[in-house]
This record gives sequence, structure tokens and C-alpha cells, in this order.
Amino acid sequence: MTIFLSAKRIERAINQLGESRAKRTPLFDFLIVKRTMAIKGTVSVAIAESAPAFIQALEEVGAAGLGRDDHYYFNPFALREADKTGYRPRRYRSNGTNSTISGTPWRDIIVLSSDSPRQASLAPGYDTHLAALALTANKAKPLPNLTEAAVWYWRGQALDSVLTGISDAAGRLKRLADEFVARIGLTATEIAAVFDTSIDDSATDDGGPFVSSAPAPQDYLPVKSLPVGVTKAENPAEVSFALVAALAAKNFVILTGPSGTGKSRAALKLAEGLQRLHADEVRGSIFELIAVGPDWTSPKRLLGFRTPFGKERKLPDGTTTHESYEITDAIRLILRASHSDAADIPHFLIFDEMNLSHVERYFAPFLSLMEAANILDAESGLSLIGGDDLKLIAAVLEADSPGSREAEAATAMLNDGRDFILPPNLFFVGTVNVDETTYMFSPKVLDRAHVIELNAERPSTYLGAATRTEPGGIIAIAQADVALKRGIDARESQKYAVANPATILDSLIDAGLAAAEIDTIRVAVVTALDGTYDLVSPVGFAFGYRIAKEVFIYVTEWMLTKHAAGADKAALLATWHDALDYAMLQKVLPKIHGNRRALGDSLRALSAFYAGNDSSSTPSAGYTLGLGTKVEIPAARKLTLAGATAQLPQSRQKLDTMHDRLQATGYVSFVS
Repeated sequence: MTIFLSAKRIERAINQLGESRAKRTPLFDFLIVKRTMAIKGTVSVAIAESAPAFIQALEEVGAAGLGRDDHYYFNPFALREADKTGYRPRRYRSNGTNSTISGTPWRDIIVLSSDSPRQASLAPGYDTHLAALALTANKAKPLPNLTEAAVWYWRGQALDSVLTGISDAAGRLKRLADEFVARIGLTATEIAAVFDTSIDDSATDDGGPFVSSAPAPQDYLPVKSLPVGVTKAENPAEVSFALVAALAAKNFVILTGPSGTGKSRAALKLAEGLQRLHADEVRGSIFELIAVGPDWTSPKRLLGFRTPFGKERKLPDGTTTHESYEITDAIRLILRASHSDAADIPHFLIFDEMNLSHVERYFAPFLSLMEAANILDAESGLSLIGGDDLKLIAAVLEADSPGSREAEAATAMLNDGRDFILPPNLFFVGTVNVDETTYMFSPKVLDRAHVIELNAERPSTYLGAATRTEPGGIIAIAQADVALKRGIDARESQKYAVANPATILDSLIDAGLAAAEIDTIRVAVVTALDGTYDLVSPVGFAFGYRIAKEVFIYVTEWMLTKHAAGADKAALLATWHDALDYAMLQKVLPKIHGNRRALGDSLRALSAFYAGNDSSSTPSAGYTLGLGTKVEIPAARKLTLAGATAQLPQSRQKLDTMHDRLQATGYVSFVS
């Protein structure tokens, strides 16, 4: 009699793996790499579509067996991944393991050669880093079970030859696990780091765990959920590339521009698209739209406050109290984002009309913690809310909504002794209009944000268009999710906490760039920053370490996001100047403002410098300050961007517009 695992037993394995502490893709991809090495019998293998061993390993570990290209692969560890429920189309397999293992989280696990295709081998001491790569921090969830992983591996296969001479269920499952370990090439150290090795040999209601006929994949695989509400005119699966790239580099973005240019729409579309993408993983909204009022003079509208007039609540000693806490939507969102089950899911606080009140007053605690989060951890003692207030919040939530994500997160913070800080997966987007009812931003705010300007279009441009354009072009929502998660990982691991920000560009090795090519980009970015500093510091707009660092981060993240969206090495080298253009436009230029007497011709000189001119050129990258002080860019320090047909066109256009307005009105600012 032929022996198969039953559909219900395989389904049980999928559910266990999907509910376990395994992160969505790392363990799945690690098993594929190990199986490829076992098939080849070598310690260095090509993880590429041109490598038959890799394709065989991918099929063994991931093929769904449904006969459908859009459901071709299934990752049981990603069972709760919304809109995909673990599936991957066959046409996207090139965006799978071979792309994943080149990412920063894998640097301690995998060493990639410079060959074509690149050869992957295990890094020295990789096994000490495996748990951090493969498992989430949520210890309330079980470890992935080795036997359940084996059950998934042996799905649909005839097992007679493997199980010869074994009749009991426990013995059979152990044999399958042992054979799985041998086929994948798992070591005892790897197993101890990642897996639970217990065996569940209980029966299933379809006669399992073992049956005599092969199960149909549709009987044990989950139903793939489909996106809803997608229309031709407004496709929620395509969002603003400019916004995603800026958020991946820095978790605070300000969108400015005339009313009606789509600032709120761009932010909400991204948040709603990710809400749909993660629908099966989250409880409650992953974003809050907060309408800033003109009377906000303190943080209490965001952080809430104690009140003695709350709903009656019973205390543990049996007495009652009316002491309560006014828990705001912002606090609830931060708590949901802080929950261990949501640690890698982007959450958004979107501030509409952010400058209707002084941002520095109501947003001050957030500004401070944004910066501190780069160097402090959850036990630093620096908290958005004090410990006593957090205890009260947890008690109120437990009384009003026990079992909610917010209540669980607040209680976990208390039990773990953690401070109420800004989680790495929290992003801030503010929309800004400038008129007589609003306030300008201070350097403290601008230093901590990317500023994206959305310009108005002529009516014929958008009235005749089949679809609305997105700022900076479009990016698929799934790719946006990957980019933002890379930003989350960078903040969580303090990836960019480096002494020399110029070294941040070294991450572009992950996009296939060679060291010499990265050095060329590095020199150009330093030249652009130096020249900008030399031209704007005499008129009062010198910038510090933070700005320079975030320019390097933005250029890096922009290129990695382009690479994840399908751009190859040649395309990146041809367009990287655009990243520098947007970085200068969004990080440096927003600080510039003043009257004609103060600014003089500095804006025109900076525009000329960006065009590649020096002080002897026409127009000149130099100007005279005051009674005769010359501010100049010599020929040896002019900016030359090889391969760029027009250097930094967006920044130059903005500078020229600002210069013209300065001459016409006598005063100018970036945000207008």
C-alpha cells in the first residue's frame, strides 16, 4: 500500500509554521540555500535561475503544486502575509531567494562572491546569527517545529521507500524529520538555534496522519485572498515612489504644495495599500489621519492626559475608581505598532495641515525621540509617556478592551520594563499648506524630515490623463512594503549609526555595484555637499552632520528601492544622479529662506554649481557678499556628474524659481 501524508496533517503543519516565531522569508530562503548546497555537494553555490540545483531546491521546498502560475510557489512561514497568504507567482521567482540573501540582514549568514552568477557560501560563525535572522522577538509564539517543516517538505510525495519497516505514526514522523534534516543538510547547531524538535503524532479527522492516496494541494493549501477595490482610475497597488523612497531613508516626511495637489491622497493611498496588503496580520488600522487644530499649544492632543472623571473601573483590591487616562488615537496607533506581532509592519501617523499650529510645541516629544531612537534602546529611560501614566493606560485598556492589540502592547511594555518609545515601524507624514493661517517650520523640524514639494499642474495635464500620476513615479505596493521594511530593519539594528556617513554607500554592494563604482558616487556626493555648504554657509544656512548623513542614507535607499523594483546595475549607474538631486532638494534646500539683502545672488550661484559650473563660468558659481567678500567655487571643486545629461535638474529649477521670487518680492522661502 502506498503511503502519503494526509491533507489535514499537511494543513496542520502549514498552520503551525505560519503561526510560529519564524519570520516570513528568512528561514524559507535559508532552507532553499542549504538544499541547493546539498544537491550540489559543495559549500559554494549559485543562487540564480540559471542554476539547475537552485531551481530544484526551490521546487522541493516551495512549489505549491496547484498548476497555476499566479499560485506557483507557497511559503508556509508566510501564511499570514495578507494579499499573498504565502504565495508567489512563478514569474517573480527572480525576486525571491536570490535577491533576499543579498540583503543587509543576511550579511552575517551568507558570503556572496563577485562572480556572475554570484556564488553563495555560509559566512564564518553564521550559526550564531541564525536565530536573529530567522526568528521574531515574540517569545509568546512557538518555535517553528522541525517535524512540521518535514511534513511540508514531504507533501504529496509517496513515502513507501522512506518509511520501510516503520508502522507507528510517531516513528514515521521521526523518520521523515531525520530524512528531511539529511536532505537539507541541517546541522545540530542550526536545529538547536531555530527549531522545536517535539513530535505531534495525533490523528486527524481524514484518517491521517498517513493515508493511502495522494492529497490534492487545494485540500491543504489556504485560499489566496484577492485585492479589493482596485480600479483603473485609482490603483491602490501603485503608490508614490518619491514618498516611499523618502520614508525608507527617514521615517518623517513633510509633503508641501498648493491645496488640492494630492498631498493627503499620496500618504493615505500608501497607508491604505499597506493596510490591504497586511489585512490578515493586523487587528485594527495601521494608520491614523490626525487633523491638526490651530489651538494646539502642547503635546496633550497627541499624548493624552490623566483625568479624574473617567468611567468607573474596578481595581485589583476590589475598590473602584474614576481615575482614567484620555487615550488618543495617536497613542492607540503607537501601541498597535509596538505590538510584537506587528513589529515589521509599517504604521503611519498622518498629520493633515501640520503647520496650523507651531509644530515645535505640540510635536516636541516626538522630535526629540526621533533623534534619540538612533542611539538609545527601549530601556534607556527616555520615554514618550512616563511609567505611571503607562500603568494607568494599560489598566484602562485592559478594562475597556481586554485582549486588544493596544492592551496587550501596553501590558507587555510594563512586564518587560520597556519605555514607551517610538517603535522603528512607525512613520510620520505631515501635509503642509503655506498661507496667512499657518506657521513656518523651524530648522529643528526640517533637519528631521524630508520635504517633498508637490507642484500644481495645468488643468489640461490631469484632465486629459487616463490615471493620476504619483509623486516621483510609481512603485508597486508590495515593493513599497519591502522598501519600508528595510527602513524598519535599519532603524531597529541602528544600521546607519556609523562614524563616517560616507560609508553608508557601501550597502550598494547589495545592488551589485562594485567598490570602485561606489567610490565614484561617494566622491560626487561629497563634492555636492561641500560646494553647497561653501555657497550657503556665508548667508547663514550652514548645515551639520545630520544633513550630510541623511543625504547619504537617501541616495543609498533610493538606489536600493530602485533595485528592488527591477532596476539592474546599468540602470542604477545611469540614474543615481536623480537620487542626489532629490536628496539635495528634500534635505538641504528647504532650510533656505530670507530677504534679498541677506541672500543676494547665492541661490543663482548654487544653481550654477549644480549645473557643473565654477566661479569663472557663465552663469557663475560664485557671488559677492556684503561690501566685497567673494564666495566662489574654484574649477578644481566644481561638480561633474559623469553620464548625467542635465545635472540636478529638480534642485536647479527650484533654486531658479526661488531666485526669481526673491527678486520680484524681496523675500523667499522653500515652502511657499
